[in-house]
Amino acid sequence: MRTRFSRGLAAALAVSALSLTAACGGGSDDKADGAAKGGKATEKTSAAPAPTPLTAAQMKAGVLELKDLPTGWKTSKAEPDTTTYKADTAACKPIATLMEDKVAGATIGGTVDFERGNSESLLSHQVMTFPGTGAADYATAIGTALGTCTGFTAEMEGMKMKITLQKLTAPQGTEQAHAFRIKMNIADLGMDVESNMLVAAQGTGLTRLAHVPADATGHKDFDGFAKLAVEKFAKGAKG
Repeated sequence: MRTRFSRGLAAALAVSALSLTAACGGGSDDKADGAAKGGKATEKTSAAPAPTPLTAAQMKAGVLELKDLPTGWKTSKAEPDTTTYKADTAACKPIATLMEDKVAGATIGGTVDFERGNSESLLSHQVMTFPGTGAADYATAIGTALGTCTGFTAEMEGMKMKITLQKLTAPQGTEQAHAFRIKMNIADLGMDVESNMLVAAQGTGLTRLAHVPADATGHKDFDGFAKLAVEKFAKGAKG
């Protein structure tokens, strides 16, 4: 994983020679029958206004800042990447897509990266907005995938990765939130990488969080980071 968001693999590939780059409208029809009065029935149709995308200010307000994190963390920079991930199972495709830097149809409004130590632990947070129901659709696709996909094989730059998924409890506070752990085995590199992921949607906004701990003991910190990210995002999205 060498994208800005999927920076998890990219970070591990940077630390040990790797680097973590870890989607309402409606219409209503009102019919008035004037037959009783000798008139003709009339029909009125009014469409609900399209959902408004988040503003740049809302997205900026929803992104984590260094001051929100525990001591010991510092800002870092992950280079953009165009790597795509191909899953061998259709049901798992949304998870593979989540690992990519770009998100089709979205306008990215904020991306931040943090590290602890010499990139032993990594954290990437991103807020974006979609037109229409795009944010809800994206989050729903992730939730559906997590209900049927427990693992798959993906390809990254010619290397095969065996990926297994473990659902986690997501924090409340948004219309949708899904959390899970990705465990990746890259046989070609003799490497195992684990990262924790969060996807949450509120209105037309969506946030993604990736956390790569230094070792297995660091997984316990994810719940706190996920809660911080959801609270900040929800507050910014609700404006």
